[in-house]
Amino acid sequence: MVTTSRRARTSAYAAATAALLLTATSGCSSDQELPNMTGSQLQAAQDRAQSAGFTHLGSEDATGQGRAQVWDRNWRVCSQDPEPGTADPDTLVVFQVVKQGESCPASTDGYLAMPGDDMPGYSGRSLMDAMDQMAALTGEVKAVDATGAGRSTDNENDWRVCTTVPAPGETIDADVLFEAVHDDEKCP
Repeated sequence: MVTTSRRARTSAYAAATAALLLTATSGCSSDQELPNMTGSQLQAAQDRAQSAGFTHLGSEDATGQGRAQVWDRNWRVCSQDPEPGTADPDTLVVFQVVKQGESCPASTDGYLAMPGDDMPGYSGRSLMDAMDQMAALTGEVKAVDATGAGRSTDNENDWRVCTTVPAPGETIDADVLFEAVHDDEKCP
């Protein structure tokens, strides 16, 4: 009878310990703030992610060539998954990267057009996003009203791209022109 009582106490103790441990560990995995590492050197991005509490990290060649990131300091982050914001610190964070000096693919958030790149297809996209991706060019980047009415495109948030010069797929040398309309209008 003493043995049964001891087993019951041991089982109760084990259950209480497991419950306490479960409560303690579930509190440890509360969501953390994942910073935006777009544009950062890969090593610096990994360091920032780890400082923010994210330890499951990976990286992939954003160009699709499958190149290995042997020396992290030679790579730059184009985008990340999950996106910046609140996330479980146990989540796998994957950085899409290119070698330093290369341009991110136009499909990634971190794309900055460089002379010699092929012009991405911007038709229907936000004028503001398109203009932001041209920020590294040294030539003239401008936007005009595609309707010919001569309206100012200064408030780029309200406009979307109709056409570009150079055309999609053509080489970007220096100057870029966007023809755009208000979001609620059709392209001519």
